[in-house]
Amino acid sequence: MSSAVKDQYFVWQFSPEDEAKIRYQEFGTAHPEKTPLLFIHGYGGMLEHWNLNIPAFAHEHKIYALDLIGFGKSQKPNVRYSLELFASQIEAFLYLKKLDKVIIIGHSMGAASGILFAHHKPEKVKALILANPSGLFGDTMEGMASFFFGIIGSPLIGEVLFTAFANPVGVSQSLTPTYFNQQKVDAKLINQFSLPLQDKGAQWSYLSPSKRPLDFRLDHLPKPCNYTGPAYLVWGAEDTALPPHKIIPEFQQLLPQAGAFIIPKAAHCIHHDAHEEFNKRLKKILDLIEKTA
Repeated sequence: MSSAVKDQYFVWQFSPEDEAKIRYQEFGTAHPEKTPLLFIHGYGGMLEHWNLNIPAFAHEHKIYALDLIGFGKSQKPNVRYSLELFASQIEAFLYLKKLDKVIIIGHSMGAASGILFAHHKPEKVKALILANPSGLFGDTMEGMASFFFGIIGSPLIGEVLFTAFANPVGVSQSLTPTYFNQQKVDAKLINQFSLPLQDKGAQWSYLSPSKRPLDFRLDHLPKPCNYTGPAYLVWGAEDTALPPHKIIPEFQQLLPQAGAFIIPKAAHCIHHDAHEEFNKRLKKILDLIEKTA
């Protein structure tokens, strides 16, 4: 993304006692006939993780990208992190920018947050475009994975492991399985994901999904959920954490109207891993949304 785009911040008071400074960026100019796009990153990510996607669409769309509270350059307070908190952040941002509707483009945890927001406020969402969303795991979170998440849920052990992994080597080991195209996991990406881990309070947000995994799930939503507008699932075929053949049917129970597209030679971070194919699919989806408006 262009270095000319400046960081912007707002102070979000999300409870009577708590507030946080939230970073966002804006791209492009408003088009009255087109709904603005809102890009929301996944767990551990930041708005720069969309740097191979946003520039391809900024000439035709007004675009916003957020750092979720606790991630990127947003503040990281010691609060209870959850999909509900992130959905509330989306609502606050739309209110701040006076946006009647947006098209949400979310990855992983950001996609799950977008689904929850759309369930609560369906009238504010023109469409959901979900890249390898999390929140529904089928039977994939079992065995050693469940044991591991249970272990790091222990405050003492979790913080020890956080210290062990909150460095470039640990970040590299975490990112590598989420990419099919390993050359994308370069020094620039590793540094990008490492820097926020040094921020004050990072352990609170980064350890939250392991300490309170139910706060990051969508199982409690009715099937189908309240959102009945256009929805699209875009999945990397090589996602071993959330394999498409197991997880897509789960999301289509929640969003039965959702079309599904599987992109080969891409893993969990599909939008960055296979950005050219992802952008082609995203363009087709956006064109379809406009035609059916």
